[in-house]
This record gives sequence, structure tokens and C-alpha cells, in this order.
Amino acid sequence: MSEDIRAKRVTMVFEGRGTPVTALEDVDLLVPAGSFGAIIGPSGCGKSTLLRLAADVLGATAGSVTIGGRTPAVARRDHKLGFVFQSPTLLPWRTVRQNVELPLDIVGRSRASGAHSATDLIKLVGLEGFDNALPHELSGGMQQRAAIARALMLRPTILLLDEPFGALDEITRQRMNLELLRIWADTGTTALLVTHSIAEAVFMADRVYVMSPRPGRITATIEVVLPRPRTLEMMKSSAFFDYVNRVRDGLFGREAQEMAQAASVSVEAY
Repeated sequence: MSEDIRAKRVTMVFEGRGTPVTALEDVDLLVPAGSFGAIIGPSGCGKSTLLRLAADVLGATAGSVTIGGRTPAVARRDHKLGFVFQSPTLLPWRTVRQNVELPLDIVGRSRASGAHSATDLIKLVGLEGFDNALPHELSGGMQQRAAIARALMLRPTILLLDEPFGALDEITRQRMNLELLRIWADTGTTALLVTHSIAEAVFMADRVYVMSPRPGRITATIEVVLPRPRTLEMMKSSAFFDYVNRVRDGLFGREAQEMAQAASVSVEAY
């Protein structure tokens, strides 16, 4: 059963040796249970920080993040969270099967009676026949498939994805987008993706959350009402381009207007 992700008035301040840095300020966010959300914003706006708060990697300075009404710490202890990073972070000396089974070794197999079968997960992510391959024998896309399978091992209700396909070429990236959507639909998780790609955010998500430059805030939430399952053909449609433009306006609308006004003033002065 999937669960929602909520952030209420979340502020995150990093205390360093110099001036404190406010990464997030008064962030409100709701990712409904079973939906696919995407966060997009400029570099350094706090996208990954927000994801790490949901994963219980960091604790908020103020405000709250909840997973199905529980704290991230409780959700993590109950094995409700799966996290996929930009780098697959596979252990190089372990085979695909052994990497996928790593969560079982960490929590103890006796405590993971409800876990997926590694064989089923390897099949789910399309790595049949590569059970005994080592990471260096796999392509980048195949390594990420193994990382996704590992994240799903303990049957999480929440799947957090921090630019998982950012290092892949465009062709592989689009294939992996389709694969991820298929896996998400098959597992029934709630997914939250951080991405720098407007097209990827629109293609994947039910809702796109647009963040401002630091200190990061959610400045717009765009609901993407495109049919599922999503297909690459949809990326050619006028509806898809309309959503892309709405997200782009959310990211650059004010900045573009200011630039246009500045250009107009310059021309008049000339």
C-alpha cells in the first residue's frame, strides 16, 4: 500500500564555519499516495536536500516532513523508503544478485520476511541472464537497473530518486524513463524524482514541483494530465509542449520578463 509525502513549512539551514546557509525556506509540498512527483529547479536550490529530508538522511531545522503521517525516521526503520542516487553505487566485488540482495544482508534476512525475491526483481528490471555479472561488466543503464532493483528489495512504499539518469546518454535515458514508469506502475509505490530536465519531469510526473533559487521554495505546482501509460509519441503532442512551457514559465517566467524589460529600456535609451 502506497503512502503520501508531505512537507509543511520546512526550513533547512546548514551551519558551517562561516555564515549559515539557508537551503530551504517554508517549503510546503504534497505528493499524493501512489502518484509520481518530480522536483525541478536551478542548481543549488535545495532539491536534493528536500529528498534527503524525506529519506531521513537529514533533519529539518524547522517544519516537518512526514511519510504516510509518520516521521521519516519511523518510515526508514519500517523499511518503507527506497533511494536511488545519480550514481548506481554498486559494490564492485558483488554480482548483480548480491548487490540486489544487499538490503537483506544489512537488515538481516530473518527480519526481511516480506522482501521481494531477488529473482523476481532482476526480472522486473530487465536484467535476466546477468545475475552473476559484476558491475564493471554492465552498461551505465544496466547498473542503474540493478540499483533500482536493490532499492525495491524490502518492498518500500516510497521511492526517492535523485537524478538517477543524469549521467546517461539521451537515448538510454529515455529508455530508462519508460522502464522506471513500468516498474513504478507494477510496484504501486509513491515516487518522487529530482531532475534538471523539464521534458523528463513532464513525461514522468503527475505533478511537477518548481523550486526557486536558494533559499529553495516551491513556487509552482503543475498537474500533468496526460494519459498513462506514457509513451514517447506523447512527447510530440501539443499537450506535452504546453506542459513543458508551463514548467519553463514557472522556472524562468519572472527572469525572462525582467530580461525583456531590461532589453526594452536599453533599446529606448539607445
